[in-house]
Amino acid sequence: MEYNDTDKFFMDFLDHYNQAFYDKDINKLKKFYDSTNNVLIYFDNHKNNDTYRLDEHLRLISDFFENGKATESGGVEPLIIENLHVFHKTDSACLCFIARYKSFPTPAIRATMYLEYIDNN
Repeated sequence: MEYNDTDKFFMDFLDHYNQAFYDKDINKLKKFYDSTNNVLIYFDNHKNNDTYRLDEHLRLISDFFENGKATESGGVEPLIIENLHVFHKTDSACLCFIARYKSFPTPAIRATMYLEYIDNN
């Protein structure tokens, strides 16, 4: 699949976000979220990981980094991102894509991310 500059920008964003997971770097991950308003809605493909607040989401991620999951390798599984579609305006974007774990690519999951640019100086 060929990407234009906008797609490349958001693919790079996803790569940096995912790299923070692979590195298990909670402080780097925090930079991707709205820390001022604590706004987050996150639906996860793993049981009991849906969250509606940033602090709860970060607590679950920290627990995963420390303890892993019984149903997986225990580590952070690298992802394959496919079929990225980006819909964007000046300060917001919706990313739709297919995500697969590299170690077991079937089944895939459909993912949607809604992003807003917020300057949290």
